Amino acid sequence: MKVLIPVVDHENAKNKITKEFDDAASYCIYDSLNKTYEWIPTNALTSKIGNISFALKRKGILSVIIREMPIMAIHLFTEMGIALYPAQGNSLDENINLFDKKELKPLTILNENVPQLAVSNRNSSCGSCSSGY
Repeated sequence: MKVLIPVVDHENAKNKITKEFDDAASYCIYDSLNKTYEWIPTNALTSKIGNISFALKRKGILSVIIREMPIMAIHLFTEMGIALYPAQGNSLDENINLFDKKELKPLTILNENVPQLAVSNRNSSCGSCSSGY
């Protein structure tokens, strides 16, 4: 299974998870079956952050580990079948270890697991924030 994790960058801080997609300069794509990592610049996945869920599905990435996300984006991702895992802190290595041990629980709106993922303070209306969600 491929997992996307937004990170500060792919050179100096590739092991530090950002708060939100908007804060990332790079993404780590972790393949949990092969135990391999790939870092790509954010614009290599999509040029518009609002299209990220579609880009993830096209690349076969159906899981995301992230620290914060606007509530409308949480709904969109879960409705599209992309599993969201609340990051525990900002360490990439620690979160991947927790993911591999199945200690990160996927969130869904229905199971009321949303508080584990810090809901972003950004305006929750999709058309009113600058991120494009």
